[in-house]
Amino acid sequence: MSEAQPLPKLPAPLRGAKAFHASWKPVLLNWLVPGLGYWLIGEKGRAKALFSVTVVFLVLGFLQLQNGAVDGIRGGVYVPQLSPLQWMPTLGAAATAGTGPVYALFGYLFGGVGTEPVRNLVQEYGASYVMVTGLLNWLACFDIFDRTTGRWVWRLPQDEQDALAGKDIPAAK
Repeated sequence: MSEAQPLPKLPAPLRGAKAFHASWKPVLLNWLVPGLGYWLIGEKGRAKALFSVTVVFLVLGFLQLQNGAVDGIRGGVYVPQLSPLQWMPTLGAAATAGTGPVYALFGYLFGGVGTEPVRNLVQEYGASYVMVTGLLNWLACFDIFDRTTGRWVWRLPQDEQDALAGKDIPAAK
């Protein structure tokens, strides 16, 4: 019997300052314009998909928030409630802030001081679309961080890691 050849090891992911240096620009650009971070790292298909879903959800959210207003009462988008601290609207605002600078526009139009809580289901659906868009973009930012630092390989099952160990892996730059 011949002994099995040991599999080559996967490269270690970047850590600390190297990880920050490799990932800050794509993550920031993806937060500013969803999909731009993927485009920068060469994942054009993911960039197009994320941008398309973001645009569709934000348009649907805008239409539902705008047309769901009863008697001209604005409301729907979560904004932080810090004095006194209210956890649910503040967590909702953190989730919705994943939409990037668009959150400021939605917060101005449908949230903030002088707005009412959600009054009907149409506004609730609109707020949900905007929040889901923000959460999706936060997840994409985490994924871009993993991809630029080489950590994405370690999320794979062990058999797929073993299969990749002998190949040239697109790792961190």
